[in-house]
Amino acid sequence: MKNPLLITLLPSADVDLGRWLLAHYQVEYSERPHAPIFHILALKAWGVGKDDYPLFVRGGEKYGGIEKMLPLLEREAAQNLRLLPDAEKEPLLHKEAWDLQHYARWEMGADVVNWSYWNLLKYKKVVWPSITKDVPWYEKLTCQFGFRGIRWLMYKGLKLDQAVSDASLEKICAGWDKYDEILKDGREYLVGDRLTFADLAVATSGGPMILAQGYHGMLPNQAVCPPEMQKVYSELRQRPTGRFIQRIYDRHRPDQLLCV
Repeated sequence: MKNPLLITLLPSADVDLGRWLLAHYQVEYSERPHAPIFHILALKAWGVGKDDYPLFVRGGEKYGGIEKMLPLLEREAAQNLRLLPDAEKEPLLHKEAWDLQHYARWEMGADVVNWSYWNLLKYKKVVWPSITKDVPWYEKLTCQFGFRGIRWLMYKGLKLDQAVSDASLEKICAGWDKYDEILKDGREYLVGDRLTFADLAVATSGGPMILAQGYHGMLPNQAVCPPEMQKVYSELRQRPTGRFIQRIYDRHRPDQLLCV
């Protein structure tokens, strides 16, 4: 295997976080993206669980998910590239960064998934690039003719309905309130005076809610989204957290990914 592999569910926020981490740490890799549902089959074929994505495979070793990738990459990174404050030297900053990223990914991020999938999967044309770009031809073919079935499986698997979507949007707005409050003093970064893992986690988890430029998970074009979704995107983009997310992408997402 010439380069490490990243096995992905194409539009996932944690997958884009994994891509960003590898680019930040200057690790060359090859990506193998999969459409929803098919990514589970791919992960099983690699002998890992359905939630172990992105899956980083290097030299026969498998690291499923960000929680396994991050310690490996941090340990091997040059000091100037490390994204976590030192737990012994800066315990308060370390805890603050870890808590902020956890909330972004596991609480607010879960609601971003719920709201986005419930609304976008209603419109095949809108969501099509997000689920099929560069996936194997047979996955694209199956999505073409079996889109309704895949949508049903995703709705069922995530237990989505309109009430869940509405509640998720309220929680997303609460997340924006939380980060707006932190950012109100004009700080450039969430923790301390430099880029940390918390910044990348908030940017990727919240990126789909502003259709962030620079997100590599093929977010839809706002112009083809239904008006009610466009309104949400526009409102959140103008808030401090929305502006912060785009600024982090603009300043810190490498122009050229090391994906080959």
